[in-house]
Amino acid sequence: MTGPDLHPDTPDVGALRRRVLLAGVATFALFLAASGLVSALEVSSLWLLLAVAVVYVLVTRPLMQPVHDALRLRRRLAYQAFLDMRAEEQGGGGGRG
Repeated sequence: MTGPDLHPDTPDVGALRRRVLLAGVATFALFLAASGLVSALEVSSLWLLLAVAVVYVLVTRPLMQPVHDALRLRRRLAYQAFLDMRAEEQGGGGGRG
């Protein structure tokens, strides 16, 4: 962690980085395996495209889903903090309206 949590639901940045690295390494390894298999079988390159699409849907996307959720949560928390700060400034600024 780089600093204290501001909210109990704040995700661990280190865990997110490890998750992204794991997804990248797994995807790359599976791509190399699929391309080697397509090359060894001497079939059309379209099979490689199909294999990459399957790897994305079955491996990469599920591995990256917690990262997407964490980013969405961080954005929501940052926007809520911005709105709270703005309301505080407007509330203590002399009472317009």
